Order: sequence, then structure tokens, then C-alpha cells
Amino acid sequence: MAQEKQVVAVESAVTELVNAMVAGDASRLEKITDADLTYGHSSGLLENQSEFIEALSSGNSNFTEINIENQTVNITGKIALVRHFLIGKTLNKGSAPEPVNLGVLTVWHKKGKSWILLARQAYKR
Repeated sequence: MAQEKQVVAVESAVTELVNAMVAGDASRLEKITDADLTYGHSSGLLENQSEFIEALSSGNSNFTEINIENQTVNITGKIALVRHFLIGKTLNKGSAPEPVNLGVLTVWHKKGKSWILLARQAYKR
């Protein structure tokens, strides 16, 4: 029962991250990510927390739609591993709209009562 509640809490954190990414909301992105974030793109680009937030809040990297499919959540202690497919659309500065179809692994850790994103790596599907 307690494990199920934690899975729901992690799923809620993933939803909050997705919504903050689409909105490009810097304060929400900062709240849901760790100061030591390592954010890996499918292109191989790695960003820290400030680079990740700046890219989304400035509109340089802009998701117009994100849908999550086939999500799994595995929790061990205060660490959660989340795998899913991210299907969506981007409209980055200076580029035409593009579809996105990625496999994603995220690592979350529990700080107090909140689940915070520590790492993310994506690959193209």
C-alpha cells in the first residue's frame, strides 16, 4: 500500500515536470528539478539545471505538446527510476515544428515529501 502511494506520487511529479516543460515555467522547473540535475538529450547534449531551465523558459527549446506512454515506475528506498515513451511536438527558435518520439529514463530522488528529478536521458525511437 505504501509503495503504491509512492508510485502515484512519482507519477504526479512526472506530470508536473511535463506540464512545466510545455509551459516553459522557470519557477516550476526549478522546484521539480535538483540543483545537480544532469539532463541528457537524444542528440547527446547534456545540460545542468540552469541550462535546462533557460532553454525551456527562453523558448530556445519549446515543447508544444508532450504525451507520455508505456510508463513504468520502480522505487528503491528514496530513488525512483521512471521509463516511458515521450511523443510530442517541438517548435524551437529558428526551426520548423517537428514531431518528437523518444524513449526516456529519468531518475528521481525523494527530498522531504517531494520527488525531485535528478537525471534524465533520452534516445530517439
